[in-house]
Amino acid sequence: MSPKNKLSLFDACGMAIGGMVGGGIFAVLGEAVITSGNAAFISLGLGGIMALITGLVYSKLTIDFDESGGEFIFMEHIAGVRFAGTISWFLLLGYVFTISLYAYTFGAYAGRLLGFGSGPNVLLGSIVIVLISGLNLSGVRESGISEDILVYTKILILTGLVGIGFVNVSPEKVYPIVNMGIGSTIKAGALVFVAYEGFQLLTYDYNTIKNHKKNLPRAVIISITVVIAIYILIAFVLTGSLSPEVIVQHKETVLAMLAEPVLGQFGIVFVLVAAVFSTASAILATIFAISRLAKRIAADGQLPDQLTRLKSSGVPVYFTLLVTVLAMTVQFFGNLKQITTFSSLVFLFVFSIVNFMGYKHSIYEGWKSSLPLVGAVGCFAAMGVLLYKTFVTNKETVFIVGVIAMVLLGCREAYIWGHSKYKGKRN
Repeated sequence: MSPKNKLSLFDACGMAIGGMVGGGIFAVLGEAVITSGNAAFISLGLGGIMALITGLVYSKLTIDFDESGGEFIFMEHIAGVRFAGTISWFLLLGYVFTISLYAYTFGAYAGRLLGFGSGPNVLLGSIVIVLISGLNLSGVRESGISEDILVYTKILILTGLVGIGFVNVSPEKVYPIVNMGIGSTIKAGALVFVAYEGFQLLTYDYNTIKNHKKNLPRAVIISITVVIAIYILIAFVLTGSLSPEVIVQHKETVLAMLAEPVLGQFGIVFVLVAAVFSTASAILATIFAISRLAKRIAADGQLPDQLTRLKSSGVPVYFTLLVTVLAMTVQFFGNLKQITTFSSLVFLFVFSIVNFMGYKHSIYEGWKSSLPLVGAVGCFAAMGVLLYKTFVTNKETVFIVGVIAMVLLGCREAYIWGHSKYKGKRN
C-alpha cells in the first residue's frame, strides 16, 4: 500500500475499538449483570486487564515476526505449523460463535425496534447473516472514513448513555457491590471476555498501519484502555440506576433501558437503532476478518484449499457459505448464554496459548518477562472458573461444549490424515 492509503494511529485505534465495541457491549452486558450483580463493572474490569496484557503480547509477537496474520503466525513460528493449524481451527469456530452472538443480539434489538417481541429474533438474526455474507461476497466494505465515523459515533452514544445513567444512580442500588460473591464476579469476567476479542484485528492488518512497529502497540494500549473505561462505566451506571427486575426482564436489550428515565421512548428507540447498526457492522467486519484468516491458514495447507480457492471480490465463496450456515445453525440451537459461554471459552483458550507462546519466545526482559505468563495463567484460570461455574449451574452447556470440541478435533485429525495421504500420492 502507498503511505497515503495506510492506516493512521487514529484509524488503527478506531478499527480496534470498533472490533471490541461493535457488538460486544450490546450482546453481553445483560448476562454480565445477571451473573455478577452490582459487581459487573469489576468483572468487566478484570476481563479488560487480561485483554490488555494479551494485547501487549500480541503486539510484541507481531513486531518480532514482522508479519501480518496474528495467532497463526505466532504459533507457526514457535510451535510448528500443525499445532498452529489445530489452534486456528478452534479460533475460526470461535469467530463463528461470535458472528452468531452478534446476529442473536441484532435479532433481539431489531425485534424490539419493530415491535415483534422476542418471537422472530432468530429469524431476524439469520436474515442479517445471509444479507451481510452476500455483501461481503459482492465486495461491499466499510471505507476507512465511514468506519471511523461509525466507531466514534458509537463511543459518543455510549458516553452519552453513561452521562444519562449517572443522573439516576442511587446508592441503595449500588451497594452492596459484591452482592453475588467473588466466584460469580470472576465467572462474569470470563463469560463476557468475548466483548474484548476484537483488538487482534490489528494484527491481521499490521502491514497496512503507518509506522506499524510504533503505532501497533500504541493503538492496542489506547483502544483497550478506552474500551475498559467505557465498559466499566456503562456497567456501573446500569446496576446503579436500574432495578434487578428490569435488568432481568430486558436482559437481551438492557442497554436501551438506560436512556428511558431521561429521554423516554425516544431514548429507547435511539439506542435500539444504534445497536442494530452496530451489531450488523460487527458481523460485516468479522466475516471479512475470518475470511482473510482462512486464506492465510489454507495457504500453508492447514485448511482445505477447496474452501478458499473460489473467490468473489477477494472473499472465499465456499468458506463464507460454510460460516453462514454454521452461524445460523448455532443461533438456531443455542441460547444467548450458551453462545456467549462458548465464544468466551474459545478466546480465553487461544489467548492463554498466545500468552504462553510470548513467554516461551522471551518477548520481554527483566521484570516484564513474567507479563506473558501472568496473562497465560490468568486466561487459563478464568476459563477454568467459567467451566466449573457453568458445570455447577448448567451441566448440559458444558457437555455441549465438550462434544463440539471433540467433533472439531476429530474433523481436524481426519483432515490431517487425508491431506497427508493426498500429498503422499502426489509425491
